[in-house]
Amino acid sequence: MTNEVRLASVGLGRWARVLARGAQRGDAIDLVSCFSRDESKRRAFQEEFGVRRAADSYVDLLADDEVEGVLITTPNDTHKDMIVAALEANKAVYVDKPIAHTLEDAMAIDAVVNATGLPFAVGHSARRLAGHREMKRWYEEGLLGDISLVEANFSNERGLELTENTWRFYASKSPGGSLIQLGVHHADNLQYLLGPVRSVNANVKKLYTRSEVPDATMVICEFEGGVLGHLGCGWASPGVYSMNVLGTKANLFYDLDFTHWDESHLADKYSWLRSQFYGESERRPVEVTGSDMFREQLEEFALAIRGEREVEVGAREAIDALAVVRAALESSERRGASVEVEEVIAEARSNAGV
Repeated sequence: MTNEVRLASVGLGRWARVLARGAQRGDAIDLVSCFSRDESKRRAFQEEFGVRRAADSYVDLLADDEVEGVLITTPNDTHKDMIVAALEANKAVYVDKPIAHTLEDAMAIDAVVNATGLPFAVGHSARRLAGHREMKRWYEEGLLGDISLVEANFSNERGLELTENTWRFYASKSPGGSLIQLGVHHADNLQYLLGPVRSVNANVKKLYTRSEVPDATMVICEFEGGVLGHLGCGWASPGVYSMNVLGTKANLFYDLDFTHWDESHLADKYSWLRSQFYGESERRPVEVTGSDMFREQLEEFALAIRGEREVEVGAREAIDALAVVRAALESSERRGASVEVEEVIAEARSNAGV
């Protein structure tokens, strides 16, 4: 009998396929089942990835004793109900970021995660890119000196392509638009590097998209340690993924070719990390070790089910990232006034009754 961890994919769109390819690049996971409300998607997914069976309903999938955990890639506003149902059926859960479309839903999810004690992981995989891991190493080893400023941007053109037939078109399903879809990656990356964000000042605008959601966002973050950071994201330009860290001893500049994002085993080959030391103007290449962020995170989740690993990004980390999004939206509504992140977390926890 195979010792692979038996998982099932739920929501069989583009991202489910990206994750399935990542899982199958390793040898820790066996995709044994899948579910989508669309029967044709179930058949196509089975054929593409050699999945032995498909469930006719989510209830049926959760009743399958062979399934140890689920990989959820459904729209953001469905996350809470899908996650809670799985946890209550004694299934471990991996869910794509963000953890939910509202902070209240995230708090409710966290309560069930704590109550069940089951492995729970959120797909904030970008922190695993080799460039971010190297930035973290430089910071922890003191090579950057004291950091004063960080700059991060994640933008692409997808806001220009949204139609009424896509769930991301609607503010009720994707509040913040590019901020909750793209910027939330850097909300996690920045806190992974520098610790919690204390407060934010933000301006969020809808300029060019026909949708209900904004396509241009600028967020100024103040971290608890006093460092200032700029988080930018947009949905009306060619793809950009970058982070710059400015320190008293050295700067680091990181860029990734967004067109290779889905191919996480290749992404590092299309990225550039450069350093600039105090007193110098030259920016020199920094060698990094390749990574495969999707495979690594999924295998970590799978092995956590067997008690062999710890999940790096769970509910707590995902809530911290989503709280930055929530605080930024509230700040923009208040014409850029400063909003304390802990205040929006406390408000959401109270609203959720947990």
